[in-house]
Amino acid sequence: MEFKDEAFCFVRDLVLRLRNESHKAMRTIRSDNDGEFRNSRFENFCRDLGLEHQFSSPYTPPQNGVVERKNRTLVEMARTMLDEHRTPRRFWAEAVNTACYIANRIFLRPFLGKTSYELRFGRQPSVKHLRVFGCRCFVLKKAGHLDKFESRCLDGIFLGYASSSRAFRVWILEAKQVVETCEVSFDETMPCTTHAFELSSDDEEGTPIFEDEEGAVDVGDAGATAPAAAPAPSATSSDDEGGPFPTASLYSPDSKLK
Repeated sequence: MEFKDEAFCFVRDLVLRLRNESHKAMRTIRSDNDGEFRNSRFENFCRDLGLEHQFSSPYTPPQNGVVERKNRTLVEMARTMLDEHRTPRRFWAEAVNTACYIANRIFLRPFLGKTSYELRFGRQPSVKHLRVFGCRCFVLKKAGHLDKFESRCLDGIFLGYASSSRAFRVWILEAKQVVETCEVSFDETMPCTTHAFELSSDDEEGTPIFEDEEGAVDVGDAGATAPAAAPAPSATSSDDEGGPFPTASLYSPDSKLK
């Protein structure tokens, strides 16, 4: 969501999807008094579905405490994830989305002993496809004709999980854009410097991209090939839940070939 006035469309889609999934009628929606919730479109939608729309009092967050506390939890998780590998703050939205994705699969609901995912879908979620946010990764090139000695992968930064497909979201350093792919391998031990996100393959040659835990750096431009020790990504499969996971993680001894 880029603008606040898009909130209605997202809430409407969520309400309708939950009604279809659970076959149960939602009875009440509670929100604050912001304009994106208090408008004729929202009220007409609630009226058509027979929903009661409740509002919290101005400047009284405790009246909507569950949502306010969840927002705080997600922001704290996202901030920690950005700091872990010094990912630029402009990727905060990706970090919050990933934090929410993880929280729904690992946090147990009080008194129920189940995750939000399990309560919604009726089965335990798989977490074997989860990876460290902001870590270095390598995406398999799709070009039809590659030179014999040309790199078969692109350097990227892991930014989370696709919402509508079984894929990972990766920031490609060379192209400076986010792609969704499942053909990716991860180096979860390699932190990234902020220089990597600003590199230009034309005039920034020699600027450090990645540094290891001892402070050593790999030197190259944004189009530099992956280290010789890093294998090119291969085909992937998906887990029971529908999340993607690579066939091999470069530095994870627990990874298994599926």
